[in-house]
This record gives sequence, structure tokens and C-alpha cells, in this order.
Amino acid sequence: MILHIETSTQICSVALSNQGQLIALEESNSEQYVHGEQLTSYIQKALNTAGIAPNQLNAISVAKGPGSYTGLRIGMATAKGLAVGLNLPIFGVSSLESILSLAQQKYGSATFAAALPARGSEVFLRIQSEKSVLVDDQAVDLDNFQWSMDAPSVIVGAGGHQLYEYLGHPECMVDASMVPSAVGQINLAWRRWLAGQADALNDLSPNYTKPCFIAQKKS
Repeated sequence: MILHIETSTQICSVALSNQGQLIALEESNSEQYVHGEQLTSYIQKALNTAGIAPNQLNAISVAKGPGSYTGLRIGMATAKGLAVGLNLPIFGVSSLESILSLAQQKYGSATFAAALPARGSEVFLRIQSEKSVLVDDQAVDLDNFQWSMDAPSVIVGAGGHQLYEYLGHPECMVDASMVPSAVGQINLAWRRWLAGQADALNDLSPNYTKPCFIAQKKS
């Protein structure tokens, strides 16, 4: 039984899976970023839906970014606290890779790009084919990015249309409605659980991919 936590965007998402199959999901999409208020409540609701106690969990997976600085810190701190308290292995999962996992399940074999809005002309970007990662998680300024490969077959994520326009409207599918969800972690975490590839708790931290921006107060 694995608990999955996704807080890298305005979506607060918690899922439970058993042997790679979804058994409970609590999720909301709020521009108010309700992670701090709702995350622990969603975890408890998911456990109640599945009819299990925390000590029946076998592992935890958590979004490690890229994404919202505050959201990632809340999710990571909660997941690591549970992992320590329950003595469980933990798996940090790329937010972009989890979107692509959902895309692969929906669209099959293809070259996928996942894009999430960062700031201005920037997006958080990951591109992968069925066999390899072509562009690993990074923040990309589309005003300066030098594209040197064929356009992907499918573009997903809330920054999908932004990337599509940058590429000059290629002949590909854009699914901007496919966004980070704890459900996208299920297959990834299950495979790592079977392979015994847990993260070292002390080494696991959010992957922001870019420095934190702090707005300065006007005097």
C-alpha cells in the first residue's frame, strides 16, 4: 500500500494505491493553494476511504518538483514526516514525469513533452520518448531556448499551449488539461518499490530547477 502526495501546482492531490492500482483519491484544484489547510485532511480521507490505518502503509511517494516553491515544501515536509514517523521508504517523483506517465497511459507510445508555467516566457519542461529522456526537468525561457529536435507528438501540461506556440504550431496534439495528480505517481512509485529504489531520506529535497523569486516591497 503506497501513499502518493502531489502539491507541485495549485492542485492538492493525495492517492492510495495497492500493487499499482488506485484505491482512493482526494484532489482539489484551487487558485488559493489550499495545500497547507487541506493536505493532512486529504491524507486522512484517503485512508478512511481505503479502510486502512497509517501503520498499514508500505511506502510513500511525493512530488519533488519542479513547481510551486511553497507547495513543494509543504508536500515534501509532510511526506518526510510520515516516512520518519512510520519508518517507511520514500520515493521522490518528478512532477513532470508523473504527468507524462498519465499521458503514456492515455495516448500510448509517442514522444511527449510536459510543460508547466513558470514565470513570464519560462516553462518547466521535460521531453521523453518511450525509451529515453530527451530533455530532463529544467526551467526554460522560450524567448531564448534553442530548439534542436523534432517536435513532440503530444504536448501536455498547463504550459502546453505556450510551448506549442513557441514551436510554431506543429502538427501534434496538445492536452493542457493533463496536469499533475498523485495518480500519475502510481506506476512510477510501484516500479521503484518492486526494484527497491527508495530515496535516501536525508538526500531527498524539492527540485526547484531555478532560484526562488521573492517580490520586493515598494517603498
